Amino acid sequence: MKRLLNIGAGLLGLLALGVLTVALALTFEGLRRDEKPASQVFQSPIETPIQPPYPPPATPTLPAPPTAPVPPCTFGGQPAPVEPGYPLEAYRFSEPQIVLTHPAAIGIAGWLPDGQHLLITRQIPGQPRESVEVFDMRTGEVQRYGERHSLPGKPVWLAAHQAVAFADVGPDKQVVLRISRGETGSMETPVSDLGSSFLAASPDGSQVVFFTQATPDRPEALDFALAQRQIFPALPLTLWQDLSALGQQYGPEPYQAVWSPSGNQIAFYNDAGFYLVDWSSGKICEVNLGFEEGETRYGKRWAFYAQWAPNGRYLAMLTTVGDLPIKFSDLIILDTLTDERHLMLPVVYLNPGQYYVQDMTWAPNSQVLAILATVEHRDGTTWEGLYLVEGATGRTEPMLPHVVFPAGDAGWNLAWSPNGNFLAVTCLYGPLCLIEATLP
Repeated sequence: MKRLLNIGAGLLGLLALGVLTVALALTFEGLRRDEKPASQVFQSPIETPIQPPYPPPATPTLPAPPTAPVPPCTFGGQPAPVEPGYPLEAYRFSEPQIVLTHPAAIGIAGWLPDGQHLLITRQIPGQPRESVEVFDMRTGEVQRYGERHSLPGKPVWLAAHQAVAFADVGPDKQVVLRISRGETGSMETPVSDLGSSFLAASPDGSQVVFFTQATPDRPEALDFALAQRQIFPALPLTLWQDLSALGQQYGPEPYQAVWSPSGNQIAFYNDAGFYLVDWSSGKICEVNLGFEEGETRYGKRWAFYAQWAPNGRYLAMLTTVGDLPIKFSDLIILDTLTDERHLMLPVVYLNPGQYYVQDMTWAPNSQVLAILATVEHRDGTTWEGLYLVEGATGRTEPMLPHVVFPAGDAGWNLAWSPNGNFLAVTCLYGPLCLIEATLP
């Protein structure tokens, strides 16, 4: 399953070491394509005018790193009103239609708010580099926003600035933050010491969250309009010698982040824990995903990809146990109003106990998700089937059961348009496909 099943675990606990940090950042996650080590990175041929750097964050008055365990998250626990919706059987999907071809891999970073444009990456054949582009699904026009080293973290769209933020590798092998306003617009590099390539944009696209090498446990938010950086209180920073208690030998992996649609909370997660941080107060709590103590699985369950439902009520997570490469993956849906949780296990096993949910995307009505789950392995390739999952119950229904899709990296293969009309999916041999979604 590409990098997801082949990548080895990183020793990213040594993030403070510059060159080693970049090398590990380029090989982490099992969530992108096979890549060359950072030592083979070369500078982009695209001219990148370097603007005066954004000012570093002022020395804030922050609480000391936590010495006690982070408190568990508590949710309402009250029955929530039933949201009217359609049964899974009412959804109709068309056959996938190829809308863009390319000789190498295409990655889906996400839809723009207008539901017409997609933010994508296209790998440059024979190179560990990729272009960052916006694709117009109606006209077929592609607008280029830049080029970067192939990295695990996705580019993010900044709606407030009509710009794209993405991580790249600079000439000195440091991971840097780029802000591009298009091929004919400006390119800025406001941060030059990222700790990883993972970024998260605020719902309005005015800010982006990242980590630096100097403070791998303290997320920062950059406000582009104000040119200000804000530092959050420290997240737990698990030491490598404490990983055995989690059922792991390697790590910890870098934090990823996803901002809630309301803008009030940000979820931060890695293989050591899943945390919610309140935007206004900085208070932090931990979402307990459970602990496995079976004969074949032992360890703390952790998420390698997460998405909020558009209404901010549900939080969907792809989870596993143990070190990379992962031995299984499934889907947990958390209702933050009722504290109910649903564990969705794929109906198809490659081997007994070995199954994989590979990708997911919420419908704009926040009632169902589309997922890709492994259905077969043949000719050296893993193939995925398309399913719908009911968010409130976890009930599953196969869609287009006669169609399979090549396996890819979690978060890069599937996206439901904001208007609900289309699913974007990577299909056979790298093309980009659209599936029309309709309701009666």
